[in-house]
Amino acid sequence: MNIFIETYGCSANQSNSEIMGGLLSEIGHHLTPEEDADMIIINTCTVKIQTERKILKRLERLKYSPKKILVTGCMSEVQKEAIEKAHPDASIIGLNEIGKIKNIISKIEAGEQVFMVDSEPSDLVCLPRTRINPVINITQIATGCLGDCSYCIVRSAKGALRSFPVSKIVDDVKNSIKDGCKEIWLTAQDTGCYGFDTGVKLPALLRKITAIDGDFRIRIGMMNPSHVRSIQDDLMIALNDKKMYKFVHLPVQSGSDEVLKRMDRRYTIGEAGDIIDKFRKTLGDFTLSTDIIVGFPGETEEQFQESLDFVNIYKPDIVNISRYGIRPMTRAARMEQVDGNDVKRRSRLLTDAVDAACIERNEKWVGWKG
Repeated sequence: MNIFIETYGCSANQSNSEIMGGLLSEIGHHLTPEEDADMIIINTCTVKIQTERKILKRLERLKYSPKKILVTGCMSEVQKEAIEKAHPDASIIGLNEIGKIKNIISKIEAGEQVFMVDSEPSDLVCLPRTRINPVINITQIATGCLGDCSYCIVRSAKGALRSFPVSKIVDDVKNSIKDGCKEIWLTAQDTGCYGFDTGVKLPALLRKITAIDGDFRIRIGMMNPSHVRSIQDDLMIALNDKKMYKFVHLPVQSGSDEVLKRMDRRYTIGEAGDIIDKFRKTLGDFTLSTDIIVGFPGETEEQFQESLDFVNIYKPDIVNISRYGIRPMTRAARMEQVDGNDVKRRSRLLTDAVDAACIERNEKWVGWKG
């Protein structure tokens, strides 16, 4: 059967799509463009309301297509009813069914409508894959997290932290290097809490991976500041290895302690700033990426100004700006919401501040010759 895989969201989702493609190719299915496909697999994301709406509209349009439809990803775990309403004939499987995709596709091919959600998590490493970029291997090191952020629906979709075994992760990296990969992306909902459930934490994992022979580089995914604090000294040593990209994704989400408290982020902006200062002192010139939510429930003009202050003080290289949007099943949905016009205005102001900070940071490269 000819199959088209459509992916939304994070690098973990991209990895899952590559794994599905690899497993299906093993049993003779072909990955093709949409127009040539007999089946479309939609790998969903539920982090932002804009993405959710885009996916549901897409499913509504596909109702009139003769192609078989399979929906997976985070929306399958927490918004099954919305998917069924948008496309009553679609099959739906949860995140933990990815490894069973061969059997699932065989059932759909035979005419069965499949519903499989709620299985126990499995290790998504050392599995065949069809890479979108042949030189990049996305290695998922864990699923779930230890946080309980008041605005986040993903915890409901992915559950509590489950770190994958070090030995399997190392084997996955070794196999990808044999395949010719030059970049390894270590991804998870929060890589910073890797191993908090097993005792073997992120710095120890990085030492195992950097010890692998070969010419390759490693990029670490998003780390919650609340978990970085307890591993930072060891983490800085690990990041100084020549195989590590000097890249840190530290999502502060707000510059206001009051907002962070309502978000249940479990750190202060001062503590996040200390982490950044230590990284800059030890790593030197590294790339700092962060995320900021604008218009979180109850955010005042003064609290928004604190987010602007954070950008002006720390001048991150990359800022992913999100306008707050209500997510179902979250505590923030029940809080007092900020007027939409204020949210848009603050988003524009923050974008301007980020652009100015990036220009200032990048001016130092003028005349650089390597």
